[in-house]
Amino acid sequence: MKDIFKVQSEELVVHGAPHKMEWEEVKKSLWHAFDVLDTTSHLKKIRTAQVPKTKLRVLTNNLGHLLSVEQAETIWDKVPKDNIDFDQFIDVLNKNLLVGLDKHSGAKLVGLISEIDNLCWMLCENVYRQRILDDTLENGENHVAVNGEKNVDGDYTNIIGSKQPPRIFCSGDCFKLWKIFNFLVERAEDKSLLFPLLTDIEEAERIASEICQTVGLPLPKVNPNQRRGSTDILLQSFLIDFSDFVKVIVKKITKDNDTRVISHGISEVYNQIMYDIVRKGYMVKFGNKVTAWKERWFVLNSSELKYYTNAEEKDLKGSIALCQACFTQSFPDKPGGRHHRFKLHTPGKHYELSAPDLKSKNEWMADIKIVVSHIGTGPSKDSLQLAALKERKKEREERRRRTAEEELNRCAEREKLLERERQLEEERRQRQLAQEEILERERLLALERQKRAEEEERRRRETNELLDEKKKEIDAERQRCADTEARLQAEREALMQQSKEELEAEREQRALVEARLREEEAQLEEERRRLKELEEAKAALEAMVEMERALKKDEEIVRNLQARILEEEYAKREELERLQAEQNKKLMEEQLTRQELEAAHRLKEEALRLAKEQLEALTREREMADQQLRDAAEKLKQAEIDRQKIQERMKLKAMTSSSRMAGPIRTPDPNPFVTHRGLGAFTEADFQRRQQSQEEENSNMSSAEQNLSNSTQAITLQTEL
Repeated sequence: MKDIFKVQSEELVVHGAPHKMEWEEVKKSLWHAFDVLDTTSHLKKIRTAQVPKTKLRVLTNNLGHLLSVEQAETIWDKVPKDNIDFDQFIDVLNKNLLVGLDKHSGAKLVGLISEIDNLCWMLCENVYRQRILDDTLENGENHVAVNGEKNVDGDYTNIIGSKQPPRIFCSGDCFKLWKIFNFLVERAEDKSLLFPLLTDIEEAERIASEICQTVGLPLPKVNPNQRRGSTDILLQSFLIDFSDFVKVIVKKITKDNDTRVISHGISEVYNQIMYDIVRKGYMVKFGNKVTAWKERWFVLNSSELKYYTNAEEKDLKGSIALCQACFTQSFPDKPGGRHHRFKLHTPGKHYELSAPDLKSKNEWMADIKIVVSHIGTGPSKDSLQLAALKERKKEREERRRRTAEEELNRCAEREKLLERERQLEEERRQRQLAQEEILERERLLALERQKRAEEEERRRRETNELLDEKKKEIDAERQRCADTEARLQAEREALMQQSKEELEAEREQRALVEARLREEEAQLEEERRRLKELEEAKAALEAMVEMERALKKDEEIVRNLQARILEEEYAKREELERLQAEQNKKLMEEQLTRQELEAAHRLKEEALRLAKEQLEALTREREMADQQLRDAAEKLKQAEIDRQKIQERMKLKAMTSSSRMAGPIRTPDPNPFVTHRGLGAFTEADFQRRQQSQEEENSNMSSAEQNLSNSTQAITLQTEL
């Protein structure tokens, strides 16, 4: 992965970084690192927008190494807060570290920004790849590698719990997609960055389509039913983060496609976006010096048209600078000549070109016209890719605005229809309730009529029974009267036969009987009147009984309501007592938890204090080891100088001894210090001193080697600590 980053940095320097990298690029990379440090501190991946200072020290230390600032992590000692948000983080870095970037320019500044990007990506890579894998598994997709081992290219080779081969981008491709995502992030109306960094889902789908189109793969199909509803635009439902950005591209193009081909497509799209390349392809060029047609590989960017010998873009044959005065001219095809020709006119020269087909010819001419028009707009800081991004965003917003308005209109019409249906339903319900009420009233009236009929029938039966009894009494009385009359008639007839004197007595007796009959009839009339009074009294009693029953019924209803209210009050009281008990229990648990947390916090503070003391001790030991290392390095340097001197002396001695001429063997001279010219220039004491100095040099070399070995062991031990 370091080699990939090294190549990426070299590419930025070689190409001259046509896309100007400003402070915002560094801010984007630092935001990714800050966001990763934020979310990884929570098991549920809840973004708090704040990171503890202890986690920012390592990142700040690495940034300090890149910017040649010693002990850069100490800048956080001056910040009183324990948790830092992103604005405070950027403010502290700008005042203490990033201010050093102003001292650099050109390729060196590009290299530093590239190193910062590489550092932030190394911190974010594993987290982002794991998020992509986790999200893919949660969505039920099993074509992405999980818990696998990486090969040389950074791809996964093993998979656990999956039967089909893994499909995921390598580390270099993910880094390029990361840079593309940073280029495509959304901005505010004043062109400032919006945090968190998000991009539109249509941009991810467009990148997937361009990757497939670049390498000749079938374009991914877009199902409009899978898009989010247009009414959620205000809720930013179309904006996605980097994990979702990569997941959309993986879902669109990795299925049944070769990862090497996809990697080539990602590189091409990356070059187009980051280096503002508009178009690439083969065309045939008519030479000006050598008048012949030659095939060249052309690359069109925002300012010039370069052409190479082949698609590897190593052998640059020339470049055509474009300006506002440039234009293209099409030529008709001639029999026997080159087809699909057009001429590019520049202020100093004309270039005749031939495209492979008519479609390519028209596309080349249109793209050159776009570049020239962009150059003619005056001094603009926006590249072609950035201008196209803004234009696409404007078109998306306009399209979505129209779609939202149409959807809102449809929703309004739908609401009106629903409101009308609700009104109709309410009317139907009211009519149904009225019909039910009418039916209920009819049922109650029927029950009332039936009840009244039954009551009248009962009264009629009772009256009939009373009348039958009275009638029976009257009939019995009449029978008695008839019997009496018959008996009287018999007696009358008997008396008539008797003497007239008895007839007079009979008449008197008859008068008495008639008087008694009239009296009985008066009694019968009195009985009838009394019967009528009894019926009226009975009706009054029945009304009173009915009223008493209604009162009893109302009293029963009131008692039931009172009982129900009492039951509800008892239930509410029990619920309140239960809630109070639960609240007391939770309060006790919270107090216990708080005590445990306070104890754990005290233990952590104690452990932190011990760790600080150990760190200070290790710092002192490291300083001592550094001093020992410097001393050992000086000794080693001196020993190396002495060794070189000794080697030079040994070589000189060997050369001196080997340069002697062969001569006869001589017997040792008893007095070697005396020559044919007399006493020699060197005495025996001189030779002894020379031998002694050589022995001292050998001992010094052995001691220097021993010191070097000891220093190496000390450095190794310090590194392990």
